[in-house]
Amino acid sequence: MKEMQKKIITRLLILALFTAFMGRSLAQEDHVHLSKTFGREKPYRIFLPAGYHSSSNRYPVIYFFHGNKGTHKYKLSETMAKLAREKSIIIVASNGRSDDSDVRPYNIGWHSNINYEIQFKDYFPELVGHVDSTYRTLADRSHRALIGHSMGGIMSFFLAGKYPQMVGAAVNVKGSPEFFIGYPDNHTLYNVRYLFKNLHGVKLRFHNSTKGELVYLNKEVHQGALHENDLSYAYKVYEGGHGMPAEEFNDAVCFVAEAFSNPLPQPGRWHHADLYPDFEVWGYEVNSNLDEPGFIELHGVTKGGLGIATKKWQPCGRPVPGVQVNVVTAPIYQPNKTYSVLDYNLVDDKKSVSLLQSDGEGKISFSVDCNPHQIGIFRKNDPAEIVYASHSVNGEGVFLDHKNECSLKLRLLNRGGQIAKGVKIKLSTTTPGVNVVNPEIDGDNIGSCEAKWLTNDFKVVAANIPPTDGSPFRIRFVLTIADDENNTWKDEFDAPVFFDVPELTNIGIDDGDSEIYGSGNGNNIAEPGEWIMVYEISHRTRLYYDDPYVDAERIHVDLQPDKWGDGYAVSSVVHIAEDCPVGHKIRFLSSYEVKEWKTIKRNVIWGAFTVVVGKETE
Repeated sequence: MKEMQKKIITRLLILALFTAFMGRSLAQEDHVHLSKTFGREKPYRIFLPAGYHSSSNRYPVIYFFHGNKGTHKYKLSETMAKLAREKSIIIVASNGRSDDSDVRPYNIGWHSNINYEIQFKDYFPELVGHVDSTYRTLADRSHRALIGHSMGGIMSFFLAGKYPQMVGAAVNVKGSPEFFIGYPDNHTLYNVRYLFKNLHGVKLRFHNSTKGELVYLNKEVHQGALHENDLSYAYKVYEGGHGMPAEEFNDAVCFVAEAFSNPLPQPGRWHHADLYPDFEVWGYEVNSNLDEPGFIELHGVTKGGLGIATKKWQPCGRPVPGVQVNVVTAPIYQPNKTYSVLDYNLVDDKKSVSLLQSDGEGKISFSVDCNPHQIGIFRKNDPAEIVYASHSVNGEGVFLDHKNECSLKLRLLNRGGQIAKGVKIKLSTTTPGVNVVNPEIDGDNIGSCEAKWLTNDFKVVAANIPPTDGSPFRIRFVLTIADDENNTWKDEFDAPVFFDVPELTNIGIDDGDSEIYGSGNGNNIAEPGEWIMVYEISHRTRLYYDDPYVDAERIHVDLQPDKWGDGYAVSSVVHIAEDCPVGHKIRFLSSYEVKEWKTIKRNVIWGAFTVVVGKETE
């Protein structure tokens, strides 16, 4: 009898072990699907929750993006399988290689890393479509999330920002801070720290480490997140280096699981900057003839309108000449109705109001040129909508005078349908060292489609310290606006500070003598009509200015020292206007960086100098 009991117990143990093994093996499956984007089969690994094959339930999905040299067969597969079972989620590990022989994934990085016309941004929606049509998923943004490590980390934030209407949560684990993204003959520098604006409505988590090559660069990324307002953002620093231990992946999945339970709604006001000529976001369709590096940016998008501009770079690049942008709104208007559409050109200070018909779905179409515009969309008796248009400091330029009390004057635009009466404006900032002496002022009435300089000024003291790394340095001001009918609006703008920094005394001007950067007569004197690059000793400088005789700029991007292909140094090449008077003095704020090779740390040095056009530099 005892022998029989032993045999039964042994068989039960074998059966239990076999069942457990089968459960683990069934939880991980390797598959391929035929990708139209790549024109071939693409592999992926999928982890299914416990009971998937014996139930009819639908499950949320996490897409995982591996780092450099990785594949969909990631080293944490056992952890992924365990979490898929425990959390009742599906995890899809994608393969980021454009070609099976590639080591480096996603077709992004430095110029030499971009080798394919095929773009991962086109493959991601295709992969989602395949997974949703093949498996029992909860196929909505609230139940779809992204997690990525290293190069996969930048992809998680990039794709969540590219498609916020598809993604409810994103975790970036020690991701690359900036890469060129796009086509081999047309790619743009994508700085994560300047593009959190794309991620409103997405729950975000960012991991950094205490050691490793990206620690300091990702501190800059974190500061970029703090610079943006109204994000749902979490940040954690982990002891150790650049890898992703099982504990960190577990934390990322727990964060996403909570986001699945408490998703964010679509934001009522959002922003988006896209480096591709054509894109769709939150139901808006944008098409353009952009055929060079740059961005098309939508700002403060509401039912009442939007700001729209082209920018050669982020965050404050000049417009991209010759670009025409065509916009079709989301279907949020009454179908087949006539709307007034205000187009206010912020550069020319000109406005026009057109009567446009919405289509049968409630979409409205319009076009703008490359300059910054504010568009208002309204019908008769629709409410006012007040937005920021521009500012001036002490009646001159846009720079705040460091450490001194400044008069900050605002120009506001009413892009709505009715007059705003009794306007009150609150000005705030979270930038340390900046004080708004009178944080609330009364404004005048602002009529429909009227741009108006406020009579009263804000008094601001900017005693903030210039960053010693590549963190955003402009002050983010937030405007809270109300009228006497209890309508409220919110907007934001960035203002630079002309920091109290040392004078640079070893200035050199390249106006063509290098035959690489500047162009002109090569006599090392800035003259009308020349392109110049300015050096401090041997360092190329980044220039900041508000002089009207500096009428164009292009940027030069360096990768030195080149350890991982991370941490780019940007310098300026500026154009002196043809009609600039000889003897005119141009005051520049500047910076340059000395980068540490081992830690890829940017040490930014600030300075100021004056260039006398047509004469030796002072």
